[in-house]
Amino acid sequence: MNGFVRVPGEVVKGNSLGSFYWNADLINFEGPLLSLFKNDEDEDFLFVWLDCNNTKNRWCMVAVDRDQLKGYLGSVLPLRNIMADSSELIVFSVSRAGRRSAFIRTDFSHLPEEYRPEKDSFLTDDIATNAAVALREDSPQDYYLGLDGDLYIDDIQRIPQLYKQLYSFHYGLEHLKRSAVRHKLGRLMGSWGGGFSAVNIFTGLRNVIPSIHRARLQELRYNSPGHIKLNLLPRMAKSIEKSSDIIVDEVKFQEMESFYRSVYRFFDQNRISGFEKESGSISEKLTADTKEALSVFVDTFFELMDWKGFRQQFDSIESNPLRQLRVLLAYYRRLRELRSYVIKGKLDIGKSKLDRS
Repeated sequence: MNGFVRVPGEVVKGNSLGSFYWNADLINFEGPLLSLFKNDEDEDFLFVWLDCNNTKNRWCMVAVDRDQLKGYLGSVLPLRNIMADSSELIVFSVSRAGRRSAFIRTDFSHLPEEYRPEKDSFLTDDIATNAAVALREDSPQDYYLGLDGDLYIDDIQRIPQLYKQLYSFHYGLEHLKRSAVRHKLGRLMGSWGGGFSAVNIFTGLRNVIPSIHRARLQELRYNSPGHIKLNLLPRMAKSIEKSSDIIVDEVKFQEMESFYRSVYRFFDQNRISGFEKESGSISEKLTADTKEALSVFVDTFFELMDWKGFRQQFDSIESNPLRQLRVLLAYYRRLRELRSYVIKGKLDIGKSKLDRS
C-alpha cells in the first residue's frame, strides 16, 4: 500500500492527458503547494498539493478558466469553489525524481474531505508568492487595433497573427525575471539548431503566458472603417506601439533598414545563413572575432529599438550572439510587415477607426 487515502474514480493513463508546462508557483512553503501550469491546448491548470508519504507526493490537477484564475489571484474566489465547480479532477502521484503516476479521474463529490480545501481557501497576501502577486498586479485592459481601407480576408488573418507574435515576444522580454519565462526562452533559444525555426520562439512563449495575460479577442468589426478590440496587458501594448512608432518614422526606419542590410552583408561575407533556420554546427564554428562582431550587432539593435534596459537580462538567457541576433531579426521582420499596414492607413495601432470609440 502507498499509504494514501483511497480516491474513488477512473484510472487513466498519464500520456492520454497530454503535456503540462510549469508557469509559476502560487503558494510555497518549504516547497510548492499550489502551482499554475498550462497544457498543449493552451489551457490553464492548477496543481494542488494534497498529501505525501515517504517516497511520493500526491497532487490534484484542476482546469481553471480566465475568469476563475483572475478571481483566485484577486482573492475573491476560493480554491474550494474552483475545484467544486470543475467537471473533473485528476489526482496523481509524483516521485522524488519528478515522475508522475497513478492517475485517477474523479470529481469533487468523490474527493475525500481531507483533500478538500477549506471554504475560505482564498489566495491571501500572507501566503501568495511573489510570482502570484506579479500575476495579479498585471491587469489586462481593452485595446484597439483600428482597421480601414481595402482589406482582404488574408489581411484580417495576418494582422492579428503578427500582433500576437509581437505581443508574445514583448511579454517574454519584459517578464524575464519570472523563472518560467526565463527558462522557457533559454530552452527555446538554446535548442535553436538543426532546423529549429524562429517562429517557435513566438509560439513557444504561449506556454508561459497565462490566460489572464493573453491577448483575448473582445470584438471584431469591419465595414471600412472598423477595429479589432482586444483585452490584453497595457504595458505590452505600449511597448509594441513604441516599437511601431520607431519604424513608422521614415528616418528611423531607414536607419533600421541600413542596419538590417549590414547584418546580412556580414552573414554573406562569413558564410552564415541569415534567416530563421540554422544548422547547429554553424554556431559551434564561430570564431571569437565573429562572435564579438555579432554581439555588437545585438547591442546596436537594442539601441536602435530603445530596449537598452533589457539588454543584460536578454544576454543572460542565451550567450550565443548568432542565435540572439536571428531572434531579433525575426522580430524585426514581423514588425516591418506590420508597419506596411500602418503607413498605408489600413491599421492604426491603439485606436479604433469607429467614431463611437
